[in-house]
Amino acid sequence: MCNLFLSSELINNISRKIYLQQEKPGLYVVATPIGNIFDISLRALYILKKVKLIFAEDTRNSKKLLNFFEINTPLIACHEYNEILSQVTNKIHKGESYALISDAGTPTISDPGYRLINWCIQQGIDVFPVPGACAFIAGLSASGMPTDSFTFFGFLPTREQARLKFLQNIKNNKETLIFLESPNRILNTLNNMLAILGNRFCCICREITKVFEEFIRGNLNEVINSLGSKKIHGEFIIILRGEKQNQADNINIVVSELADLLNKYSLKETVSIISKKYQFNKHIIYQKALELKNE
Repeated sequence: MCNLFLSSELINNISRKIYLQQEKPGLYVVATPIGNIFDISLRALYILKKVKLIFAEDTRNSKKLLNFFEINTPLIACHEYNEILSQVTNKIHKGESYALISDAGTPTISDPGYRLINWCIQQGIDVFPVPGACAFIAGLSASGMPTDSFTFFGFLPTREQARLKFLQNIKNNKETLIFLESPNRILNTLNNMLAILGNRFCCICREITKVFEEFIRGNLNEVINSLGSKKIHGEFIIILRGEKQNQADNINIVVSELADLLNKYSLKETVSIISKKYQFNKHIIYQKALELKNE
């Protein structure tokens, strides 16, 4: 496959550099593709070929990846690691290396792999990251949202009351907010967000790097309407503007809409329409409308 894009000279050069790599003994936390199988790094392939054993979230899924790249390293499910930990400790201290991979993406992001990592740290075993794909970071990078400050919350509570309470607690967060959601709950969750957080701008990412990759951008009510007319498949990433970001972003839209509405409605009616649509404080809208009317 490499011959399709790389010259034989470059392939040989890469092979020499890989051969000269001096990896230390320990546990390697290796990121795997989240969809497109070619998103795996050369270093990840090298590590997965070299280590003695790979701890995986789902051995059946991971086996497909290893088979594609002709990697024959033995696999063991993460939940079974307790049975061989003492053996692993002795072997790592004698110079062997092991790897941890997740079902897709970067290990320990919304999966239980951190328990194995913590155990290794407690045993004095070195842990090394092998960076690569991460679904929520990939979604954020293409969302168009501010990235200077963000919080990743993972999956919200499954019970609606607990979910509403959680959203209420983060309502005033100013940074970009990122969540994961299943296809079965996506519409309920978005409606809960609209009710608690207001009609703020969001980006919904679905099937990132896969054949049916999709990004839906707009205010929450627009995204809900868009999703309501489709068959819902795949895991979702929800990216929301923070409270302060959203108001700053919407105020420019509000000003242009105010000018149009003031030509058709009274000041009071205009303020009511805009405040309901954007969930803005009526006093702020009223002041903006007065400025425009005076101009």
